[in-house]
Amino acid sequence: MDANGNPPSITRAWRIAYGIGLFICVAWPLFLQLMLGTVIRPGAEAPGGVARELGYTFTGLTFAAAIFITWRSGKARAGLAALPPQARPGAVLRETVLYAALCELSALYGLATYALGGNLAERYARSFIALATVMFFVFVPRLQAWLEAAGEEAP
Repeated sequence: MDANGNPPSITRAWRIAYGIGLFICVAWPLFLQLMLGTVIRPGAEAPGGVARELGYTFTGLTFAAAIFITWRSGKARAGLAALPPQARPGAVLRETVLYAALCELSALYGLATYALGGNLAERYARSFIALATVMFFVFVPRLQAWLEAAGEEAP
């Protein structure tokens, strides 16, 4: 209940979580893109070998995160109506922030790629960092999807 005695709102919880997600998946990666090559120095690893294998691993982990987000958001939305009304906003907040954190992993993979691969891996590192934003906008459910899952009307 809020200060006025109203039950918590899914809309408010989603807006808070989506704002957090926008910061960690849009603003932070943009900041990282600007810092790459200036404040963040490249590594000295040769472009092949460990750096390449780690890049393949990061690509697989990024795909796995996208698949997991898709699977978990489907399950979470399917079970949302079964939750008590006062627990729904917390579930929406928790799930949305979790999905944003999983998307942000791609940007961290980009930093690791740049730290290992150096200037020759900069293109791949920037792609990983930018992918966090793309994944956030593509895979994180919007407010309307959560409201439909809860059987509520949009405000």
